[in-house]
Amino acid sequence: MKYPLMAVILIVAAYFAWRQLKPKPPPPPPPPPPAILLEPVPALSAEEQAKVLKSANDQDPQVRWEAIVFLDKTKVPAAFEVMFNKLHQDPDVELRIKIIKLLVERKGPTPTPRLQQNSVDSLNPGAVAAPTAQEKRNAEITQNLVWATKDPLPEIRVAALQALDTLGDYSAASAIMDSLRDPDAQVRLQALKTLNSLQDKKAAMIEAERKRQEELRRQAEQGRSGGAGAP
Repeated sequence: MKYPLMAVILIVAAYFAWRQLKPKPPPPPPPPPPAILLEPVPALSAEEQAKVLKSANDQDPQVRWEAIVFLDKTKVPAAFEVMFNKLHQDPDVELRIKIIKLLVERKGPTPTPRLQQNSVDSLNPGAVAAPTAQEKRNAEITQNLVWATKDPLPEIRVAALQALDTLGDYSAASAIMDSLRDPDAQVRLQALKTLNSLQDKKAAMIEAERKRQEELRRQAEQGRSGGAGAP
């Protein structure tokens, strides 16, 4: 009787020892972080934003610039209106060139033409979808930079042409052609550089699209040949 009891005790002791030595499962993963808002919430109330808008007309150009930067960061609806206005009318050349560079940073990518997806236009597959808010903003930025290429100051005209080069919007090429007759040699030179750059970017885009279409045709042919060989 003594030996079976000892065997039972040993089995129970071994079980608890195994439980202690058994590797513990890894802890559950931490919860995902809270969703980040797509647009930062303005730090100021409407009344305080109005004060910043007033600072954009300060006598000191550095104060005006910091006010513009703040309006841009907080996504105040009037920020672009202020930038466009200062681009054309501010007396400080350096400030206007800074605004040109800021506008380049704020232009989003230009998408390829999109087709209408809704059922209303399903009978018209060639219909182009209405422009998005970002596309409208892109067009406004390009338009204002084109206007800046006709500014009385050659420094502004050169900066605007450089910005159009960076944007890569080929729709501005015809307007840039006018700068080839500019009285300032630096403006004429930059106009040619911008036109050359835009042409290279357009050629690269056309080549990329050609390769994409060829790949789509190759995949379609493979699909048809594979379907034909199936029993």
